[in-house]
Amino acid sequence: MLFASMYEKPTGRISENTLSGRKNKIMNKVEKNKKKRHIHRILLLTGVLPVIVINAAAWAAPWISEKAGWGNWCDWYAEYVNPVIVAIFARFGNLFSFSLGEVMIVTAILLILAFLILNILLIFLRKHKKYRRFCRIYDLVVAYITVVVCLIMTGNCTIYYHCSAISVNGETEERQYKVEELQELRNYIVKQCNEYSTKVERDENGHITYDGDMQEQARNALRKLSGRYPRLSGYYPNVKHMMFSGLMSQSYMAGYYFPFSMEANCNANMYITNYPATYCHELAHLHGYIYEDEANFISYLACIGSEDPFFIYSGYLSVLSYVDNAYYEAIGEDAELYLANERISEQVLSDDIFLLPETWEKVEDKAILSTDTVNQASNTFTETSLNLNGVSDGFAAYDRVTGLLLRYYDEELY
Repeated sequence: MLFASMYEKPTGRISENTLSGRKNKIMNKVEKNKKKRHIHRILLLTGVLPVIVINAAAWAAPWISEKAGWGNWCDWYAEYVNPVIVAIFARFGNLFSFSLGEVMIVTAILLILAFLILNILLIFLRKHKKYRRFCRIYDLVVAYITVVVCLIMTGNCTIYYHCSAISVNGETEERQYKVEELQELRNYIVKQCNEYSTKVERDENGHITYDGDMQEQARNALRKLSGRYPRLSGYYPNVKHMMFSGLMSQSYMAGYYFPFSMEANCNANMYITNYPATYCHELAHLHGYIYEDEANFISYLACIGSEDPFFIYSGYLSVLSYVDNAYYEAIGEDAELYLANERISEQVLSDDIFLLPETWEKVEDKAILSTDTVNQASNTFTETSLNLNGVSDGFAAYDRVTGLLLRYYDEELY
């Protein structure tokens, strides 16, 4: 019957046209996904290749400069490109009172943890299509972020590790110095520390006080050096005190230059004598003096040339331990011979500290991990980072400021 036939059960067969249509949809989707993956690969490769090429060129620059007699292009980059980068990145970062770099570090840690957790869970949830897709998108985002991080790190940090060595009194060549010359330098620094320890303001407890604007004083002190070192001209942001200064204290870290936001950061827990030298040190990094000994040297010159007794005192204190230790080692740790030299006053010894005892107590009380653990992890990270950037002696690079000071005072003290 015609009426009945309208209600017959379907046969279950699918027409060839329907099958063909579905097949085409699937093929189109697969093809579209392939194209997307191909585009992402090209984009990622477009970011990775410049990182490889620029870093290779930077590593080769000093060698080519020496062999061919050409100028080092990294020096040109530091002199002409760095001011533009600082003007853009640092000005933007200076709009915020808090450290953007610190926020980035926390964000990076969270992103890495999420990446690990999501991909571990993927082992067990591979059958879930939506979860697989979410992981693919997240991993892709992380890949793009990683490439951007490498590009910024290259442009704002690693290139500067291959600049020519800083000139001292117009010279870049070193010579061997005698123990007697090191002794003269050591005694001079000690005398200056002893003298300026009596010229700073103190409270009723003997702690140093300072009513001036340290940020502005540091900027002016560095700009004053720009006649000798042109890179130091230009824009300077405020040095930011970090929220996680407790961890910095446990790492015995005074300051930190963050290349991704072009910010100079410092430990908010330090004793006051550390701030002027630390401000100048981190701001020197910002202007392309990436080596620790060179930043120490720039900081020293800026502080002692500032005409501010507190800054001058901080400058001398910042190199005291380096020079004093170098001399003590040079004389074979001969205590009798060492004590025959200029004595470091008790006042200087009490001022030359990282944190006040009561501040250390607060840091330890709030600490989640032991100071030894944090310090060891921090040292390992810093040592590895320095080695990867061609600083073969790692932490010992900080001590090289003694050599720069010997050259600076050559023909003046000896």
